Amino acid sequence: MDYLFVICLAILGFFMVSILSRKANHLSDKIFSIWLFLVAIAELTFFLSSQNLFHDFHWVYELACASHVMHGTMFYFYILSLVDPNFSFSKKHLLHFIPFAVYMGYKTTTKSLGLVDCLGEGGCSHSDNIYAIISVYLKFLIILAYVVMGYLMILKFQKNEIFLKGNPYRLKWISSIGNGVMILLSAVFLIKLLGVLGFHFVIDQVMLINIIVSVFVISFVYIYSKYSYIFAHPMNNNIAIPTSGSTNSGSNSMDENPYDEQFQKICNFIETKEVYKDGDLTLRKLSDMIDMPEHIISQAINRSANRSYSDFVNSYRINYFIQLIDQKAHEDKTLLYLAFDCGFNSKSSFNRVFKQFHEITPTEYIKSKS
Repeated sequence: MDYLFVICLAILGFFMVSILSRKANHLSDKIFSIWLFLVAIAELTFFLSSQNLFHDFHWVYELACASHVMHGTMFYFYILSLVDPNFSFSKKHLLHFIPFAVYMGYKTTTKSLGLVDCLGEGGCSHSDNIYAIISVYLKFLIILAYVVMGYLMILKFQKNEIFLKGNPYRLKWISSIGNGVMILLSAVFLIKLLGVLGFHFVIDQVMLINIIVSVFVISFVYIYSKYSYIFAHPMNNNIAIPTSGSTNSGSNSMDENPYDEQFQKICNFIETKEVYKDGDLTLRKLSDMIDMPEHIISQAINRSANRSYSDFVNSYRINYFIQLIDQKAHEDKTLLYLAFDCGFNSKSSFNRVFKQFHEITPTEYIKSKS
């Protein structure tokens, strides 16, 4: 299993370097890099443990043990930075580090009072000391709390049709990582529970958890490669997700939006008829098609999607283009052909709109997917 841990460390190192070496680092990049660094520390302890080097590098274990609590916090902040393009750290977010401070206070107090000696027992996870066991479960509960909060945030945005239409691939990545973390946490909890119930594993319980975590990291990397363009060019803040303050009135929430019914009618018609492929789909033309006044269409889109009519229609065209690329349509068709097929009237307008939505050119996007 030594090779598994080494491979994970190499992969994590490569990702951190590739992310931090980019010219423009968004907040989500920085949070993700910190999270990867914490995972790398954990993987290092897995490797040292497999080599029976605990006592030689006990300080690494102490650091890793303390950093485990931060995985839940980093997961929460990372999800928040992805679903909210306007998210930025403020003083109130420092409150999220209180659980870490409480955990460190408990560890320091029990150690200074001589109630627990993890170093002498080969690590807290291997100890039968009641104070060490409390430490392990306290850590687990803190991580669980933040993972649940992050997962609930994901479930909320999965129901947000506007967010889905704005960037469906971003939502797929967020859902994938959320489901993966929940599965990993459930697996660790199940192993711990079986251990408490007296179940005997073929290999050491802690080593089994280390292997499962490492396999998760490799799977995580595979999913990353599918959505790598999201990390290279995060969501443009100018294309905002509708929130409680995104309407023109500044007070109505999405649920109170008086144009919800009209907006759903517009979306359903555009999606089912695929009229966005029409390069001459003007506001008046759509108005005639669905028998709805132009000003109602314009206000419904503005209030519900926080976009202009042209940006709204172009979002469908860009998403359709991405679907074509995923289907490898570019391998036997030119970009100009695909642009016309999506509803654009020129290559220049297509490049401009695509870059507006994804901050890269279509060609750069295709390279990031290869």
